[in-house]
Amino acid sequence: MSADFDILFVADARFEGGTSTAVAVEMRAAARAGMRCGLMTVKGPLLGLPFPMHPDIRRLLEDGVIERVDPLVPTRAGIVLIHHPTIMANRPTDIIRVQTGALVVVLHHPMYDRKGTQQYDLAAIGRHCQDAFGLAPAFAPVSGVVRDSLPRVMPAQMSVLDEDWMNLIDLDDWPERGARLIGKPIVIGRHSRPDKLKWPTRQEALWAYPPDGGRYHVRVLGAGDYLHEMYGEIPTNWELVPFAWTGVADFLSTLDFYVYYHDERWSEAFGRTILEALAVGLVVILPPHFERIFGAAAVYAVPAHVEKVIDRFVADPEAYRSQCSKARSFATNMCSADIYSGRVARLREAFGVPEPQPSSITAPLPIRNVLFASSNGIGVGHLAQQLAIARHLPMDLRSVFATMSYSMKAAVQEGYQAHFLTYHRHLDADSDDWNRTLAEEIFDLLSHLRPSVFAYDATAVFDGVVHALKMFPNTFSIWVRRPMWREVHRPFLAMSHHFDAIIEPAELAQDFDHGPTAAERDRVLLVQPVLHVEPDERMSRAAARAALDLPEDLLVVALQLGSGANFDMAPVRQAVIEAVLERPDTLLLDLRSPIAAAAEAMTPRHPRHRVVELFPSFRHSRAFDAAVTAAGYNAFHEQVLGAIPTLFVPNEAEEMDLQLNRARWAELTGHGLLMRRDYDLAHVRTHIDQLLDPVERARISARCRAIEWKNGAREIAQYIEDHARLVRTDWDITGRAVEAGFAKVDAGDV
Repeated sequence: MSADFDILFVADARFEGGTSTAVAVEMRAAARAGMRCGLMTVKGPLLGLPFPMHPDIRRLLEDGVIERVDPLVPTRAGIVLIHHPTIMANRPTDIIRVQTGALVVVLHHPMYDRKGTQQYDLAAIGRHCQDAFGLAPAFAPVSGVVRDSLPRVMPAQMSVLDEDWMNLIDLDDWPERGARLIGKPIVIGRHSRPDKLKWPTRQEALWAYPPDGGRYHVRVLGAGDYLHEMYGEIPTNWELVPFAWTGVADFLSTLDFYVYYHDERWSEAFGRTILEALAVGLVVILPPHFERIFGAAAVYAVPAHVEKVIDRFVADPEAYRSQCSKARSFATNMCSADIYSGRVARLREAFGVPEPQPSSITAPLPIRNVLFASSNGIGVGHLAQQLAIARHLPMDLRSVFATMSYSMKAAVQEGYQAHFLTYHRHLDADSDDWNRTLAEEIFDLLSHLRPSVFAYDATAVFDGVVHALKMFPNTFSIWVRRPMWREVHRPFLAMSHHFDAIIEPAELAQDFDHGPTAAERDRVLLVQPVLHVEPDERMSRAAARAALDLPEDLLVVALQLGSGANFDMAPVRQAVIEAVLERPDTLLLDLRSPIAAAAEAMTPRHPRHRVVELFPSFRHSRAFDAAVTAAGYNAFHEQVLGAIPTLFVPNEAEEMDLQLNRARWAELTGHGLLMRRDYDLAHVRTHIDQLLDPVERARISARCRAIEWKNGAREIAQYIEDHARLVRTDWDITGRAVEAGFAKVDAGDV
């Protein structure tokens, strides 16, 4: 299989700021010019946290503007553009099968910062690029600042382009603000990603963004708690707006002046946010060192003189209009995306690269495996969550399951290959012996399947899992862990570093979560709550009642209290059944746990008592008028997001998550009711009467329907897709290949 591209972009698409935005603009510009573009994603060493792909780049993939390239597939490209030098600071950990006529490394960062500290080894980067792609690279600095940081004598066979590879901008996305008088109060603003290095000292900030509320209104896009940590009390005339990917042009259009100052340790190679302010036609005030990049398009001053600069333009409206015009002209003449095709043509001519004849046929990506592994749990939650993710993966990613849960049949019934892993408590086995066996079993699966991604879902991280993963350092590993941990689970946080990424589905009751993971949320990827079946995918009420043979004239109450394996719910179950069936207008639908043993068959106690095994039961839940359930993660979020009036009975066993906190949140916010086994058993009838009261049910349903929600399973599936075809340079293979064995060891050695 081979594919021909005009340009192959090689980038770490997780970068949040200007680099990814600049790459996305280049991709769009190339596509508009009729070029066929591919993207080979890299996990470089610069970003350690689990950042998702930049939304602009992901949108281009989804819209078919660019094509995802698998690094193991032989590929030909007229030009290869490696964006950002640091992504090649280490050698790729696998062979790259790309042939090209021109190899260019776009330098988005100076080689030395303003303090003279070296930021990267240009010679080493050049060697790694040459060894990986078979061609000596040319370096393309994005500005004169970057160019000035480079050595005068380049490493052998390597060169520097004569032309700066300046960031480009789609002017259609940045409409000109238009001439207008300076407002009262004067509106000063800035935007950047939330980073302390993007801000100056407190005194410089107060000079640049004056606290005089009578004269100035300061708007900050990209604010956060870090500003309070840096500056303490924030001036009352500062409007703090959280960082966002969208709406920046609208934000800029509200300003009179764009003022940007940063920490003296920070070196801006170009200044993407500055270009955006210039593009909308703002007067931009900057530190003097930016003049090397933007020239007459901006105005330069030290922070203490910012107010003097503003006063000058307030007093001279014509000078203000002229400066706004210079700003827009710079963006139009120097940085418009329309100039990109000419830039590529000059590059092609300089390297003697003929115009390729890209094929109009897109070859399908090869099938890659994703191995989902989960612990046993008490219910079906971990496996159900993984099934939710798997159903949103593309067809070219094959899901395979390895689980300790007796609900494994759910994966088999959905058509997936599944493997059962025994749990030491089920065997009464020694934990050390069991972990050794577990390591061998997972090693065998990894060795056989060679998955691109290993996705682990559990609270406990077992040594056997860790030991097996160490044998496959190139397999991208994810730990999906849910919130609401108890303190007893805190030791498992120490296992976090064994995974490449940690993802935490959100919790509706997050304000009630003060467990061990709460303090770790700035180091994980947070996604929306995960559901196996989405509320809109459920059967209609009529279809669900017909499928379950339920009469229309009765109130149907679903009862689902889990397997009871570690928290005896039998007294609650019996009391609820009696209280519901005392009412002549009810039918109790007793939902048997899919992991309950066959011997635990439940016998109906009344003609209006039905016992069914139903998984996933949520698909039929529009048939229910009310429910009594445990408050595990899956059941809780299904009931609330499905707007089902529910009486939650939390499983309060020590090894469980904080189900009581979820149920308390539901009760206190009007999203459900709470009953505790050990405190409220004598009041079951009162709780059931409240649950079945039509006014109460309508109130709960209305509160639940008002929640805005998107399925986090889609977000996790996207993350897996974006990391399933990576070039990895985030670790040094020269130092770890022998140590790790690089998956070339015998299973008996694990």
